[in-house]
Amino acid sequence: MKNILIIGGAKGIGQAMAQCYLNQGHQLISTSRQYKHCDLKQNHLYCDLNQQESIATAFELIRAKFKHIDVLINCAAVLHTDHYQPEKSLKRVKQDHLIHNYQVNAIGHLLVLNHAEKLLSRAKQAVAVSISARIGSIEDNHLGGWYAYRMSKAALNMGIKTLSIEWHRKHPHIQFILLHPGTTDTALSKPFQKRLPQGQLQTADETAAMMIEQIEKNQQHSHKEALFLDYAGQTIPW
Repeated sequence: MKNILIIGGAKGIGQAMAQCYLNQGHQLISTSRQYKHCDLKQNHLYCDLNQQESIATAFELIRAKFKHIDVLINCAAVLHTDHYQPEKSLKRVKQDHLIHNYQVNAIGHLLVLNHAEKLLSRAKQAVAVSISARIGSIEDNHLGGWYAYRMSKAALNMGIKTLSIEWHRKHPHIQFILLHPGTTDTALSKPFQKRLPQGQLQTADETAAMMIEQIEKNQQHSHKEALFLDYAGQTIPW
C-alpha cells in the first residue's frame, strides 16, 4: 500500500485518479479548494495554491499524520474563469490573468514540492507528478494564442525540470514526471469541446487510468531529469 497525495483531488482528473488509487487499496490524501474545511478522518484537506499559508497549513497536517509520501500528483490548473477566457491575440492579454495562471499552473506546484521534500525523500522510491500540457511545449507551438496558459505551462515545465536536476544530487530516488492528459471531459475543456474531432475527447476515468499506468511504469526508474510525456507514454519536446 502506497501513500498517495493528490493536489486538486476533488474534481475532474484529480478526482478520477483519487478513486482509482482508492480502488487499488492505497492510502489517499486529497487537497482542494473545494473542501471548505479539513476532514482528517477522510484525509480531505483544504488547500489553495494562490495562498502560501494555505499550502503550509495543509502540509503541517499531512506531516503530523504521515511519515512519507510515495506518489505526489499535482492536478491543479487554470485555463479560464468566469472572468476571462484564453487570449486569441496579444490585445486580449491582461496582467492579472497572466499572474493568476502563473500562480496556479507554475508557482503553486513548486511551493507544494518545497513543503513535500522531506515526505518524498523518506519514501523508498518516490515520484512527483505535475499535470502539464502539450501546449506548454515551445517546440510544439504551431498555432499561437492562449498566451497565459502556454506561458505558465512552459514555466511549470522549466521549474520541474530544474528541480529534478537539483534533487537528483541529494534525492536520486525521487522521479519527476510532467504528464499531458490529452483532451478530457472536464470543466477546464468544456468551452472548447465542440470543435474537437470525433473520438478525441476522453472521459476523466479513461485519462486517469492511462496516466496512472505511466506513473507506475516510470516510478522505478532513476532519471537525472524530469520526463515530459503524454498519457500514452510518448515523449513531448520541450
